[in-house]
Amino acid sequence: PVSGSPSKIAKGLKASVCIVIDNGNFNINSADDTINSNGNITINGGSFTLSTGDDGIHADTYLLINGGNITVTKSYEGIESSVITINNSNIKISSTDDGINIAGGNTGGRADPFAPPAEGQWLHINGGYIVASSDADGIDINGHMDMSGGLVIINGPISNMNAAIDYGSGTFKITGGTIVAVGSSGMAQGPTAASTQYSVRVNLNSARTPRLINLQKASGEVLFTFMPTKTFQSIVFSSPQLAPGSYNLYLGGSSTGTAKDGLYTGGTYTPGTLYTSFTISSIVTTIGGSGFLTP
Repeated sequence: PVSGSPSKIAKGLKASVCIVIDNGNFNINSADDTINSNGNITINGGSFTLSTGDDGIHADTYLLINGGNITVTKSYEGIESSVITINNSNIKISSTDDGINIAGGNTGGRADPFAPPAEGQWLHINGGYIVASSDADGIDINGHMDMSGGLVIINGPISNMNAAIDYGSGTFKITGGTIVAVGSSGMAQGPTAASTQYSVRVNLNSARTPRLINLQKASGEVLFTFMPTKTFQSIVFSSPQLAPGSYNLYLGGSSTGTAKDGLYTGGTYTPGTLYTSFTISSIVTTIGGSGFLTP
């Protein structure tokens, strides 16, 4: 364990080239990054409780997460690197800026034998359980993102200058997994048309205080019931269950199911107010405005 007063600890774990963690228990409270590498970081396992005045985990070049339990209780940005690949892990992030940030870093010109081929700035989510609560972007991609598995839950920003998912002029291709992302609508983005899995983004006509969100097929089959933690005006959802057909979106109501990080399983949903009914006929469906960019 690494602990102590943030005024005395700048960075918790620091390397100039590479950090590889296979296991262990880490409790780090630092003024600067809790785990930092000027090159790459690989996490294969372990238990992490991280509190920081800056980044929870920062790698200038490449961050690979293959497992472990990672909780960032306090941060400016939760995890950050030029390229992040998440294959499996239980990750929970609380941040005053971006939850997951893809941004360039300074490698200092060092050659690293563990470095992957250069591929620009990317976020790859292949599996895992990821929950992010951010005051700015939940996921901020200064490049591109793809998702093929796992579960992602985002309680994003209230401010319209940020979004639950923000990739600017890049792309977000989803081929598998489930994502539920809520936040402000001004810059809201969802998956792009290169995806092979259906997605829907709904921008509401006004911001709503926290209340249940329920999406179900016209037949009554529930796809998800979710309770946001903050005021929201945009909802992004994609899962293998989503398919062409007619759907109803409800706000409010109640559920007898079991909630984990706001997402309900089992039980019965008692409808609140029907907000809208719509039909999905293409890979990307946008309801109620285009947000920052139309996919």
